[in-house]
Amino acid sequence: MRLRIFLLLIMVLASVQCSKKNTTGPEIASVEDLIIKDNEISGWRRSGEGWVASSESDLYGRIDGAAPPYVQHGFVEAADQNYSGKVLQDTVTVGLRVFDQADTSNARALFGELSALMLTPETWQTDKFQNAKIERTQLAIRIVAWKSKYYVSLSITSNLNEALEVLKTFATNVGSKIK
Repeated sequence: MRLRIFLLLIMVLASVQCSKKNTTGPEIASVEDLIIKDNEISGWRRSGEGWVASSESDLYGRIDGAAPPYVQHGFVEAADQNYSGKVLQDTVTVGLRVFDQADTSNARALFGELSALMLTPETWQTDKFQNAKIERTQLAIRIVAWKSKYYVSLSITSNLNEALEVLKTFATNVGSKIK
């Protein structure tokens, strides 16, 4: 009798398992789901608290004068996090900001507006974003990109080629999470 109950239980559990929806990954519930975790990229840990803005007033409180283009292009929410790690022997900081702009047309328009302000942008050909640009200065490198309804901005406090590779790794990880 116990064996029959045990087998019945296994069959029930197996049918529940098999009827589960097959997904390729977790659904993105918020911009926080796109933020890189500690050591998701080996050797890089979160530094500072980071922040999430889920209203226009939150966004203005976080980025003040820089908020209008985001708001004009459908801002829903944003997340920001810094990371600390090494490029060669130097400790540097990576900054990551992800913005949910409600839909693809808003994200594309925001990207167009903000990338037009870059001094010397280079196009970065990557299959992880619909469009991406790189800007190098004497002290830092920045990548801006968009995919789906998300606008992503990353920066690193170094202008070395090795720093650009680190920044591309961060961008690739974020872009891979967006379906």
